[in-house]
Amino acid sequence: MIIGHLSDTHLGACIGSEPEREGDYYNAFMEAIEIFIKEHVDFVIHSGDILDEPRPYGTAMKILLQGVMELRKHDIPFLFTLGEHDISNVPSTPHPILLQLQGIGRYIGDGEPYEVGGATVIGLHKHRRVERGKLLRKLGDISRQLPNLSGKKILVLHQGVRECGGPGSELSIHEMPTGLNYYAMGHLHKPCRKDWGTGLLSYPGATHWVDLGDPMECGICLVDLSGDQASVERILLKNVRPKIMLEVSARELEAKLAELEGAEYPKKPCLWLSISTDRELDMQALEKRLSQRFIVKKIKQEPVQREGVIYPGAPEINLDEELKRLAIKALSNESAVNFALHELLPRLASGELAEAKEAVWRFFKGGGWRDNED
Repeated sequence: MIIGHLSDTHLGACIGSEPEREGDYYNAFMEAIEIFIKEHVDFVIHSGDILDEPRPYGTAMKILLQGVMELRKHDIPFLFTLGEHDISNVPSTPHPILLQLQGIGRYIGDGEPYEVGGATVIGLHKHRRVERGKLLRKLGDISRQLPNLSGKKILVLHQGVRECGGPGSELSIHEMPTGLNYYAMGHLHKPCRKDWGTGLLSYPGATHWVDLGDPMECGICLVDLSGDQASVERILLKNVRPKIMLEVSARELEAKLAELEGAEYPKKPCLWLSISTDRELDMQALEKRLSQRFIVKKIKQEPVQREGVIYPGAPEINLDEELKRLAIKALSNESAVNFALHELLPRLASGELAEAKEAVWRFFKGGGWRDNED
């Protein structure tokens, strides 16, 4: 049994803002569909953020329908859940549900088990951090259903787990049900795999990077559930636009730009450029030059960090010694100052009031307060 697993396709990203990049997400999605058909997968799972906006433009829905219909022509079922980008804050039917209404897709984000191709797939839609309690209760319900499910068991979620996504995630892997063969995860744009119980938890990552911090290598997963243990092959997609983040000094700028302009790229790369300089540059001319080979996302000038000036001969001030000097000057009683700084204040700071009173009485009886008197 081979299944295709993809996530975070973000169809419709960059519509209206960057027309040149809008097609990147469509091309990557259709490339994934072609790979699944070529590999004769038994079914495909999409684990959420199918769209970039819950109320998408028509082109995004058109590409989604075309891709799923291609799978349908080859008798490959398409199962999906919803991510936060698919769900509107205004109560309404999410657009991807149209796939089920048209009979070409199956929504599995409602916690109801669905049998397909010798496996049982069960999933949940995205739950936000404020819904964590509800999410845990639903995962508990799924856990109780598992003994009654047949075939290979697959859980589909669009959530972050801390072991892959860090402390901002909604779940720990230790809060996930055990007893499943494969955990088809979405939400993180970087790939990650973790063994859990007798199964394998896997994030395929986004099919195309969305944010600056996303990995540039994007892909999908082919999951082999034929044996006792799930195994995953991640396939990198070719329809991914390169991105370049460069920090240079003004002195080395020309050499670096010549190197970039002389390289070959599968697509026009996106470029973020930071230049450290002590003089004003002609940014308009620079952007015009670079825009011939790159999609210029940002160019900024950073002032050169100059080292601070050190003046020799200035003595270093010891605050404790200076405080003591000023106190002696004011009181003309070194014994009283030493007593206050080294015996009385430490006891008061630690709340030892009885010990402080006793120390004051001993100091008074000892006559230390008379120091420097005639």
